[in-house]
Amino acid sequence: MQAKEVLLDLLSDNSNRVHQLLDEISDDCLHWQPHPDTNSIAITLWHVSRAFDVFLTQHILARPNTEENWVKSNWKQKTGYDPRGLGTNGWGMLTGYNREEVGAIPQFSKEILRGYYDEMDSTIRSFVEGTGEEMLAQAAPGVEGRRTNFYWIRHPLFDLTRHVGEMLALRTIWDLQMKKEGPD
Repeated sequence: MQAKEVLLDLLSDNSNRVHQLLDEISDDCLHWQPHPDTNSIAITLWHVSRAFDVFLTQHILARPNTEENWVKSNWKQKTGYDPRGLGTNGWGMLTGYNREEVGAIPQFSKEILRGYYDEMDSTIRSFVEGTGEEMLAQAAPGVEGRRTNFYWIRHPLFDLTRHVGEMLALRTIWDLQMKKEGPD
């Protein structure tokens, strides 16, 4: 199996899991936090979508953050939230946020989260499908070419895989908590 096929397989598997999760949970579960210092499913899903957006735009394509899908596709306007300049390296993707910055992230609707995730999934999938194995192995122009194009796709994909597990665990904890409390 070629690197490209592995990336596409991981994208498909994770996308199926994300869609199934979104289809099965309530809005209350989407935004629930078991503790004030933990992230909700909504925040976690937004984070992985942002990571794909930032890594593709800035690291692989070496374009400015004004070229991110969050800006170009009007997610910034639809949500009233502009994360650019926040967190690690100003990437605005949750990593390196303090608790106040996390708290300032709006409670995105399921439709916003699904729409942004699907757009990034499609954008990354199109990039991988249109990229040859040789180009995947080349140094990415962003971040001083310290990593390959493959790395900047694989890294958020592995992060997504880990975060899908976290989101599924949050749903399980939510379900157990609701059973314990019983119906209203």
